[in-house]
Amino acid sequence: MSDKKETSERPTLEPPIQAHLGDQLKKLYGSILSEPIPEKLTMLLDQLEKSERKEREGQSEGGDGGSDQ
Repeated sequence: MSDKKETSERPTLEPPIQAHLGDQLKKLYGSILSEPIPEKLTMLLDQLEKSERKEREGQSEGGDGGSDQ
């Protein structure tokens, strides 16, 4: 029954282990951050933004009683 209590608590790692894992993740993913974003992805993000903007404008024009939120 004590196992149930132990699993309900959030496990923690010792600070040196956390630091080592952080360093390894930075080494692994650091170069990805400096890579350019593919054009296809930026186009898709632009389309999503436009779609969301149209949806918000449509809701503010009459869907919620004229509120500007």
